[in-house]
Amino acid sequence: MFVPSTVWAAPPPLPAGDPGTPAEEATPAEPAATPDPAATPAVDSPVEAAPSEPAPTAEASGGFDVSADLGGAGADVDTSADDTSGGKRGKRGKASGSDSVGDKDPGMVEGRREPLMPVNGGAIGLFYTTLPDVGGKYTFRFRLHTDFFRKSDFMYAGDTHARVRGGVTIGFTPFKFGEIFFSVKSAANRNDRPQADRQDARAGFALGDVDFGIKGAHRFKKGVGIGGTAGLGLLSGSERLRTSSVNFWIDGLFALDLRYMTKKQVPVRIAANLGWMLDNSLRVADYGAITDGTSREVSRFSLGGNHSRVRMRYAVDFPVRLGKRRQFGIDPIVEWAWDVSTVREAAFLQPNVKSSPLPRSTQWLTVGMRANVVSGLHLDLAADIGMVSPNFEFGPPQPPWQIILGLGWSFDPTPVIREVEVPGPPAPAPSTPMGLEGRLVGQVVDPAGAPIPDAKILFPGAASNAILSDANGAFTSFRFPAGTVAVQVEVNGQVVHEATAEVKDGEDTSVTLQLQTAPAPATGIVQGSVTDTAGAPVAFTMRVSGQGVDEPFTSTQDGRIALELFAGEYRGIISAPGFKDKNITFTVEGKGEITLREQLERDAPVATPNVSGNKSGIKLKKRIRYEGNAVHPDSHAILDEVASFLNGHPEFQLVEIGVHTDDRGAAQQRSDERAGAVKAYLTGKGVDGSRLSAKGFGASKPVAVNMTEQGRAKNNRTAFGVKKFGG
Repeated sequence: MFVPSTVWAAPPPLPAGDPGTPAEEATPAEPAATPDPAATPAVDSPVEAAPSEPAPTAEASGGFDVSADLGGAGADVDTSADDTSGGKRGKRGKASGSDSVGDKDPGMVEGRREPLMPVNGGAIGLFYTTLPDVGGKYTFRFRLHTDFFRKSDFMYAGDTHARVRGGVTIGFTPFKFGEIFFSVKSAANRNDRPQADRQDARAGFALGDVDFGIKGAHRFKKGVGIGGTAGLGLLSGSERLRTSSVNFWIDGLFALDLRYMTKKQVPVRIAANLGWMLDNSLRVADYGAITDGTSREVSRFSLGGNHSRVRMRYAVDFPVRLGKRRQFGIDPIVEWAWDVSTVREAAFLQPNVKSSPLPRSTQWLTVGMRANVVSGLHLDLAADIGMVSPNFEFGPPQPPWQIILGLGWSFDPTPVIREVEVPGPPAPAPSTPMGLEGRLVGQVVDPAGAPIPDAKILFPGAASNAILSDANGAFTSFRFPAGTVAVQVEVNGQVVHEATAEVKDGEDTSVTLQLQTAPAPATGIVQGSVTDTAGAPVAFTMRVSGQGVDEPFTSTQDGRIALELFAGEYRGIISAPGFKDKNITFTVEGKGEITLREQLERDAPVATPNVSGNKSGIKLKKRIRYEGNAVHPDSHAILDEVASFLNGHPEFQLVEIGVHTDDRGAAQQRSDERAGAVKAYLTGKGVDGSRLSAKGFGASKPVAVNMTEQGRAKNNRTAFGVKKFGG
């Protein structure tokens, strides 16, 4: 009989039997592509913006050659996105071999959204972490990927296991905020071990598993992205290409893209996924018919059997664009995956194994690099590093390492508009007027009809300058040639309204621009720091009220705080343990920044008649009692005094909570949990957790014999020792 073991201990030896066949080298399948990590906004169709005067044609002036490239990505670009969420038309500036887009929208490459790739068998993302982005509208993506590993003594002492997996993934973005995807995956496993009575085949295959699903996502202008995916997996098993079972999963997606949140477009993106998978892969084979535990476990791993689980993915990547037109890209990626099984399969429970520190968890770390070699063509290379394997009844073991290779291509059919300067004589100035011009005269009002002063009115494609509305919300535009003019209204740095208006020759056209929703009020930054009267920093809490805000904000440990608040008057109450509260008032200016520097006076310590102390220790006149391993309600009062004593005496810089017990039962565990319960209670009463340490001594230091009830009562005690004392 075999004695299995998890990856947490060295695999046990196999019993004497057939020497077995040495495992062959695992050969990776053809590489497959990994997604380009730079998740960026879509531009439906870059369009030329009409200049203030009619632009001369290339034939007339010899100045510009305007052309459309329907499929290529190597055009000189002059299209810039005015909306990072995708879908809106961009403004066009003159390009002379340089990319004007790169200076405005870091997610644009040659007039289009950056090309993106799917995760391993799913929607757009990194290697395992899905991004809340759907790519450019009508973008088509194709990707191949493979992963492989080989390990001796992987599941059992004396075995050699090799696995190669591969897949093809296809994705398409049919509408602005949606993506659909489809993938086919297969795997080949080989396990060689000297076992004469094995019930599994040396080579196992999982053929033609199919995944498909849909994703909805949106990235806001400030670089925050949210979304979700849902999908189905059709499992075919190893003997026939026919669906034997179905998986289902859902995931919530979140990301912060610092390229849109910082002025210097820092290439850092942070992403997280949280979801759940209903996994029916254990139904593909009849594992109950396999009586040998070793053969059953190897068969489960070879066929890819797993359990229903919560799935968490966390990732940081660094999408950098290179080249004169930013047509190349590299993306270092670090991902952490954590699966938690929600099902226990008793059939896979095996005795005499060392338990995992996280019995239900599977964890691995992925480190890799992704490259956009040319626009749309991707290569990637990564390594998975196994961190935690679950107990057998909660899932298969996690390989200690795995190599991932990928190859993919993204095609964007959106035309690219480009202007290429060509030599030629300057166009002669027109000898006759081009015609009469007209103006727009109007007013900007909120949803209730009230005028909005200082609103910025822009005319994309017709004029590069903006005008401001007066105190009554009124404005008069520049003069434009007759025709349709696009109009935008910007308030507090955000575009809040878009419309078009007809300009008539020689006339002033009256327009009213009424917002559908009230503009968000302007905000400002508050920087604050607090010290004591000696100038030492103090960690504090400030309750802020005003302008619809009424909530506390906590500083850093060095007594600093930074807040973004709406413009207006505020009142604050600054409080810290051991100090007197301080009331302040301050005013926030829109788009401004203010600095608050305050000092707090120390408060007289609260009387604690049952608690006293010095640098040698803290003494309590009452014993601390426990209810199980929790603090007994009768002891709350004495611990309240301990908390007041510590908050009023900061010179006790580090205090050890030492709990001793008698020798009955799990003495060490009991003392550990009781010490932790006391620490949790004190921190809940405002004591800084960094000033406390909890230690359980179990029954290691008795002060009386444990043979009598009186002796055991003396051994169950709690002491407070001073480890660090200073003024």
